[in-house]
Amino acid sequence: MSRTLIIQVSVGNTHGYVYDKIPAAQEAAGLFDQICVPTVKRYADKHGYDYKMITEYPQDIDITFFNRNTKGVDHDYSKGGKNKCSTLIRYLALDQEDYDNVVTVDCDVWIPEWAEKLPEINGHMGVQDKGKVWNIPHHGKFINGGVQMVDQRAGKSLSEFVRDKCKRKELPPMHTDQAYMNEWRSKNGSISHVIDKKWNFMVGCHGRTFDYSDCNFVHYAGGDGRGIFLQDLKKGIIK
Repeated sequence: MSRTLIIQVSVGNTHGYVYDKIPAAQEAAGLFDQICVPTVKRYADKHGYDYKMITEYPQDIDITFFNRNTKGVDHDYSKGGKNKCSTLIRYLALDQEDYDNVVTVDCDVWIPEWAEKLPEINGHMGVQDKGKVWNIPHHGKFINGGVQMVDQRAGKSLSEFVRDKCKRKELPPMHTDQAYMNEWRSKNGSISHVIDKKWNFMVGCHGRTFDYSDCNFVHYAGGDGRGIFLQDLKKGIIK
C-alpha cells in the first residue's frame, strides 16, 4: 500500500500572505489557521494520509534572499507584507524517502467534507492558474503552486532543482516561487501533468459561485480570494 504525506507550511507567524492595502487580507490570514487548516487535517485523517505542518525555516540553507528585503527569519509577517521565501519550503520538503507521494496544500485552502480521495499520483500534478500572465513561451501553461501532487521521483527532482536555485540565490524572471516549479515542469514535460480544477479551485479565477459541490480543494488565493473567503465564511458555506 502506498504512503502519502500531506504538507502545509506556516512560518513568519502567518498562515498565508498578508496583502498590504487590502483590508480583508489581514483578517482572513488570521483565520486560516482556525478555519481552513483543520479541514486539511480532517481530510488526511479520513483517507489515511499522513499530515505535517512545517513551522520552521530550513536550517541547512538560506532562503531569505528570495524576499528581497533585510528582514530576518524572526520577522512577524502577520502585520503585513509577503513572506515570499516561505513558499520555497514546500519544494524543499518534497524529497521524502519514506513516502510514495507528497501533496502540498496552501493554508488558504478549504477542503469540504465531500472531497474525494486523491487521484493516482504520477510525476508532478497541478492545476492551471488562469489568473496569471506568463510571458515565457517555453513554459506553456502556468501551474499554480497552492496544491501540488508528486510521486517520489518527481518530488526528489523538483526539490533538488529548487534547492540548487536557492544555493545560487538565483531569482526567477517572475518573482514567485511558482516560476521555479514551472521552469522545472518545462524541463520535465513527460512527467508533468495538468489536472482538473476541482483539485485547486482558485475562487478568483472563475465566476463567483456559492456552490462548491463539484470541488475538492477550494483555494482562496490572492487579495480577491481573501475577500471571498470572508464572504463564504459569513454565509456559512465553509464548514
